[in-house]
Amino acid sequence: MNKRYQGPITRMYATLIALLVIVSLAGFIDKGKSVTIQSDGNTQTVYTHAVNEEALMRENNIELGPCDELEMSTSKLTDGSLVTLHRAVPVVLEHKGNKQEVRTAKQTVQAVAEQYGYNTKDFRPYGDTEAPVTKNMTIRIGNISRKAIVEDEVVPYAIESIPDETLGQGEEQVIQEGKNGRKTVKMNIVSLDGQVIGKEHVETTLVTEMQPLVRHVGTKETVEINTGTISKFKEVFTMVATAYLPTDGNGEGITKMGTLARYGVVAVDPNVIPLGTRVYIPGYGVAIAEDTGGDILGNRIDLCMENYDACMIFGRRTVPVYVLE
Repeated sequence: MNKRYQGPITRMYATLIALLVIVSLAGFIDKGKSVTIQSDGNTQTVYTHAVNEEALMRENNIELGPCDELEMSTSKLTDGSLVTLHRAVPVVLEHKGNKQEVRTAKQTVQAVAEQYGYNTKDFRPYGDTEAPVTKNMTIRIGNISRKAIVEDEVVPYAIESIPDETLGQGEEQVIQEGKNGRKTVKMNIVSLDGQVIGKEHVETTLVTEMQPLVRHVGTKETVEINTGTISKFKEVFTMVATAYLPTDGNGEGITKMGTLARYGVVAVDPNVIPLGTRVYIPGYGVAIAEDTGGDILGNRIDLCMENYDACMIFGRRTVPVYVLE
């Protein structure tokens, strides 16, 4: 009896498996989800079972040209994803008088240059490299050259102030004199077709460590922070402060301590403020020293900001840095 039905049952299972494979390859075996499509000036939210953006386009009868590109807000198609279709447009690439007509769906002139083989090490578009691409525009590309230079720079000594209740308000006592350090900075002078356009930082080497000026000051034991609470501090430094974005440096957004760079993280010289220390900077707030930087030596501190405008507004200034208990 078993042998009589074994063949048909086996064929039935094989047929089901084959159907599942076909459906999977077609890109429609998945639980449903709601996604938004932006294409050709239209925005629509659809319910779909597609597992990738290409299948989503087929499901909604949206044809893709050979140079069109899809941009997705998430790493894979999921509920709430935004899929944007960028249609390719004609542009002209000009390099050393030679013109090349191409089609591209890239969004910046730099991306177009890279798409057609002009790498960022040896080439660069003229003007704003992040300028948006427009139909029939001409993108002029020049050759990049670099000249290495080395500069000596002073590492200003930090000023370390230690609260001392035995001294009156406004009084201070120097315990150790400060001494500047020295560093060498390797840079590349960058030129575009022979015209200097900027510098690239290569490496900073500490030659001589600075010696902080240490003083006892007669001051209150507490400092009021902007959360409305009172935090005791052990000491205070006078430092030159700048601002940076999480994407600066290697672009990965990972601090020296292996955490994500974010607002509330500062880069310091560990010889002055150990990593992991909680600090308070007026106008910025309470922060944790989790990062370092090639130029952050001595009485320097770099504050992580949320956006480029905030960095520009903050600029470069001298601030007191309170080391909290």
